Amino acid sequence: MNNKGFKLIGLLVVLFIFFAIVGEVMCIIRCVSSDWYPPYKREIIYGVSALTGLGIIVGYINISDMPKDEIKNERH
Repeated sequence: MNNKGFKLIGLLVVLFIFFAIVGEVMCIIRCVSSDWYPPYKREIIYGVSALTGLGIIVGYINISDMPKDEIKNERH
């Protein structure tokens, strides 16, 4: 019996679980470390994502809480 396929699948499962846990932790850290001033966009997205399990994806996304005008002025 060929066990190489099982080892590869096991490795992929372990890697997926590792990256899922890291993403969820990043999501929780970004939610807690937010400024908690209006408009609360960042806090709501990270908080809901952490509670529903979507944090495994959203944790890797950087969400800005500033209006677009302030972002443009900050870059220049």
